[in-house]
Amino acid sequence: MSGNTAEVLNALFNQKIETAEGKEKLAEYGGTYIRDHLREVAFSRKVVPPQQVTRADCQRSVHHDTLVKIVDIEPQSRAMAITFRGEPTARYISAPRYEIPFYTISSEKFEKTEQELLAYEMPVTKIIEDNSAKDIQEIEDREFTLHIDACIEAVQFEANGNANVAFNRTNVNAAAVVSASKVKGLNSLTLGGADDFTVRPILRPDIVNLRKMLSNNRLRPERMLMTEPDFEDVLQWTVEDFGDKMQSETVVDGYKYNMLLGTNFIRTIKTDILRAGNVYIFTSPEFFGRFYILNQTKFYIDKKANVIFWQAWEDIGMGFGNIAAVRKLELYRGSVTPTVEDVGFAARQPVDERDLGAMLNRAADGLTFPAVNQF
Repeated sequence: MSGNTAEVLNALFNQKIETAEGKEKLAEYGGTYIRDHLREVAFSRKVVPPQQVTRADCQRSVHHDTLVKIVDIEPQSRAMAITFRGEPTARYISAPRYEIPFYTISSEKFEKTEQELLAYEMPVTKIIEDNSAKDIQEIEDREFTLHIDACIEAVQFEANGNANVAFNRTNVNAAAVVSASKVKGLNSLTLGGADDFTVRPILRPDIVNLRKMLSNNRLRPERMLMTEPDFEDVLQWTVEDFGDKMQSETVVDGYKYNMLLGTNFIRTIKTDILRAGNVYIFTSPEFFGRFYILNQTKFYIDKKANVIFWQAWEDIGMGFGNIAAVRKLELYRGSVTPTVEDVGFAARQPVDERDLGAMLNRAADGLTFPAVNQF
């Protein structure tokens, strides 16, 4: 069917929706297509790959009427040197565990009359891809970003005597705040000025300092997450940073490798979720947390009279049992620490759900240039 036009595909879609068997086939196709697309584009799934679970893999919560996933945490153990007649210290094994609840992410419920659907030059599967899969994965990544920030702030809170201390240029340079789970970029510390939220270019030593925050705590840095604008600043590194061979390659082809200073890195253009100026580094997923999908992404489609309805949703659970397995680099001077934020901190936080994916194309609003009037 690859040679058929969008109009023919939409007409066939209208025919299929008329029968119960057709509805089932379309729903099955839509669910499979969306599930595959989500796995490809969500940056959260590249950091912590999701696992499919079913009802048999989950437990009932004692706190609410839904399912949860219980995850075990490895017990503590150590070795010791003893004499030939000595006895080792006894330890009674106790394996801790934590609970991961599930929640639903859903697209909007889309509606379209069959008459208007026939007028589109875009197939309905394309509409489903753009308006369902993309929206679901954006919420998924937004929740992931909020979770990892909560991990980082919890470690900072404990390291600073169970108090929220502003993590800004002023306090860092005055040694008035402990840098336990995040570090400021060197450009934000050395240049003069107020504690603002202007993003400074990332430097090679910034990545080394970020890596050391994990390696100094017996964890190996495995994956780094940054925005595309922050990565563009890497292309400004000089021959002293890259060397002659790499510098010549970068000028022609850009940076075409998947690793940076020995760390796999993930780039995203979703700068309304992962804001520029925030760079994260993670250890391997087995030392960090779990990401579960209950059953699979669901897809519902139906027709009432001449109106077609469709909707997609998924049930996921995300939990990080080791909050010390993620670290953060801030390329701005201001503080985003809860309750002690500096003015303008919202510029470095994920935007509200309702503001995600702002439309760049304003043609639908009549804003076109140049304007050509025809009579």
